[in-house]
Amino acid sequence: MLFLFRGHNGPAVRAAVGALLLGVGIAFHGAAIFAGIGAVLLIWGGIGVLSFRRAGRLGHIGNRGQMS
Repeated sequence: MLFLFRGHNGPAVRAAVGALLLGVGIAFHGAAIFAGIGAVLLIWGGIGVLSFRRAGRLGHIGNRGQMS
């Protein structure tokens, strides 16, 4: 399953799995570890999505200083 965390949709998959684990951790008594892991994955995925969107908005600067 770790291959899902890489690539173009990696941050979105991390956020989705994090939300799922957070929900499971909240729903079941004694599953605090799932809630903790889910919260970490949700935050990590959110940061990844925001940085991916920011990098896409800035574009790529070529060697000559022109946008490509």
